[in-house]
Amino acid sequence: MARSGNKFSENAHFRKPINSHRAGLHGGTIINLLFALIFLGLIGLGIWWIIKSFGEAGEQYTQTMINTKYTAETVKCQTNLRTIAQNIQIYALSNEGFPPSLQDLIQWSGSTQLFKCSSPDAGEYVYIPGQRGGLSPANVLLYESKPVHDGRCSVLRLGGQIELLTPEELQQALAHTQASMR
Repeated sequence: MARSGNKFSENAHFRKPINSHRAGLHGGTIINLLFALIFLGLIGLGIWWIIKSFGEAGEQYTQTMINTKYTAETVKCQTNLRTIAQNIQIYALSNEGFPPSLQDLIQWSGSTQLFKCSSPDAGEYVYIPGQRGGLSPANVLLYESKPVHDGRCSVLRLGGQIELLTPEELQQALAHTQASMR
């Protein structure tokens, strides 16, 4: 085997220590594994966050729909009361006084659907006859018998005001109405 005169060029490759060559390969592999684990962890965290957000959004949507349903029933009930108030005013103008009974008012109005809240648990409205225009406008003229609007009853006052009252507030208002009618 002939030897060339340049020993440095032949042995240049062998001058690197073997461990440094292997350390470079293993160090890069470990760093790549760490980056892959961090990347996958961040993706997993992002997916978890999205799923959690959709779950919370679903709960909020459900609660909003339930609240909207209750609000829609309340608005419909109050719209019925407003229509009843208009019917009572027209009746009073036509007949020189308020209807003597709820039945007379229903027959005159021509619609029984107005006189019951659309909520499935609701009862019929209760009319307090015997009132006239000169009494207190705070008197209760018509009210719901059951508190179906978040624990409150819809109430139509003699002055045309429509309110939602708790059963306790309704009892006080009814007592005031009875006292003013004496």
